[in-house]
Amino acid sequence: MDHDTILDALEVETSPFSLCELTPRGRLAMPRSQIASLHYILAGRGSLHVAGRPAQPIAAGDLVLVPAALRHALGAEDGAFVTLAQCRPAALGLRHHRAAADDDAGDGAGGAGLSVLCAHARLGLRGAGPVIDLLRAPIIETGTGGGVSARALDLLIAELSNPGPGSRAMIRTLLMECLIDLLRRRIGSGDPTLAWIGALGDRRLWPALAAMLDAPGAGHSVEDLAARVAMSRSRFAERFRNAFGAGPMEILRGLRLQHAARLLAESDAGVARVAELAGYASRSHFTQAFTEGFGVTPARFRHEARR
Repeated sequence: MDHDTILDALEVETSPFSLCELTPRGRLAMPRSQIASLHYILAGRGSLHVAGRPAQPIAAGDLVLVPAALRHALGAEDGAFVTLAQCRPAALGLRHHRAAADDDAGDGAGGAGLSVLCAHARLGLRGAGPVIDLLRAPIIETGTGGGVSARALDLLIAELSNPGPGSRAMIRTLLMECLIDLLRRRIGSGDPTLAWIGALGDRRLWPALAAMLDAPGAGHSVEDLAARVAMSRSRFAERFRNAFGAGPMEILRGLRLQHAARLLAESDAGVARVAELAGYASRSHFTQAFTEGFGVTPARFRHEARR
C-alpha cells in the first residue's frame, strides 16, 4: 500500500485552540500531556526546549508537533526567562494579536516577542488506532509560507477568529490538511522520525498493531499477535521488525508507557493500579521502566502533569 492510501486513512481530533503571547524574554511551559501538542508560530522568534534535548530555533510560519508525554517549553529568547506567557481562548487572543500587530505596523515596533497558536491533537488511522503514539521525537516544519499548510492555516485562523455553525468540522478539516502536508513533506525528505508511516504500508500487520494501540495494557504476546494476522511467530516477528525497525514487544513497551502516562495524568488510580492497567506485573518494574523512559518517577510525572 502506498503513502497516498495511508494518508487518506488518517483521522484527527483536536482540543480547543488558544493564543499564547510571550514577551521578548517570556516562556510558555507545557506540562507533560497525555496527547500530542501542536504549535503554530504566528509571529516572532524563539526556541523549542524539550527535556534532555538541545534547544531548537523556531520562527514565524513554523508548525511544531510534540509527541505525548514530552515536557517542553517555548521561549521568546534562548536564555534567562523572566516572564510567563499570557494565554487566551483563540478567538479573543487572535483579536488581541491582530490589534497589536496593527499597532506595531504603525509605530515600527517590529512585533518583539513570540505569538503562538496552541492545541492538543490526536492523530489516528482508520483500522489501526491512534498512530500518533508511534511518534517519538518533535517535528518542526519550517517555512510554511506559500504552501498548502500556509493557506490552510490562514483559513483556520480566520475560522478561530470568527467561529460559526460548523466551525469544529471546518477546523478539523483544515488541521488535517496541515498535518497531511507536514507528513508528506517529511516523508519526501526521508525524515527518520516518521519511519512508522512507511511501515503502515504493510496493511497485513494492521490487526496486530491495532490490538496493541487499542489495548496496550492487555497481555499481548508475539504468538497471540501473530495469530491475529495468520502468520507463524517467526514470520510475524521478522515482518514486523522489517516494517517498523523494532520488534513487536519493543513497540508494545513504548505504547504501555504512553498509556501509563495518560492514566497518571487523567485518573486518580494509584501507581500500583496504573502499573497493572499498563500491563506490568509489579510496581517496582513499572517504576523503573517509567523512570528510564520519561526521566521522572510516575509520582513526579503525575504531579507535573496536573500542575
